[in-house]
Amino acid sequence: MRGTLAVAVAVVCCLAVAVGAGVGAAAHEEPDRNLIGIELHADGDASVHHVSSYDLDDEQERQVYEGFAENETARQQWRDEIESQFRSMAENGSAASGRDMRVHNVSVETYEMDGEGYGRLEVHATWENFAYAESDRVIVAEPFRSSYEPFDQDRRRVAVHGPEGYVRGQLAPSPLRVQRNSALWNPSTSNFSRFYAEFTNPSTETPTDDATAETTNAAPGEQPSGFGTAARALLVALVPVAVALLAIRRRRS
Repeated sequence: MRGTLAVAVAVVCCLAVAVGAGVGAAAHEEPDRNLIGIELHADGDASVHHVSSYDLDDEQERQVYEGFAENETARQQWRDEIESQFRSMAENGSAASGRDMRVHNVSVETYEMDGEGYGRLEVHATWENFAYAESDRVIVAEPFRSSYEPFDQDRRRVAVHGPEGYVRGQLAPSPLRVQRNSALWNPSTSNFSRFYAEFTNPSTETPTDDATAETTNAAPGEQPSGFGTAARALLVALVPVAVALLAIRRRRS
């Protein structure tokens, strides 16, 4: 029985880690792709990552990457350029949504991905009021509907991750790939003029289509507790462990 309990404890620990995993994933998808990664928070803010990837086995791409990695001035100039594009998007998004979008805490970094053969040039920013937020869901429409023009030259893919513990809901246009808590779009093949991405808290009732249409541009509301969401997810995860232990005890009795 002690061995069984030890296994159960190990399973519980793994489940606890899994509940908290996923944060930061948007910046590290598709190592060979250029993309914009959005990590939504329950209050409507977001961590935004502008990612450029360089194949280090390609001499030309390696030189471009090293030009940033070895030159702080070049990195800062790139950061300033992307920050300017983000701020332009935020201004247009604010006008279209009625939310006061603001971009701050902008930083830049370069690094090589172990075992992948790619170098990354990433600009990170905190974006206030990126999404419309309620207590049970967050919705992204702007700034992509009206403000994707600054990136028309490279048409970067867009990866959106919901807040921790949330699940994806309605999405438009059809994404390239979906997971439980994220979706990936290619603007080169999809029309972003009606962009819509909804992520809901699974512990609450899913809103109706009519409610979604009425509240897309409403002001942000209360945010759910991140700890409460994680605790509920962990409690659900423990149920099969308890059932397995009970079955083992019955067989041995």
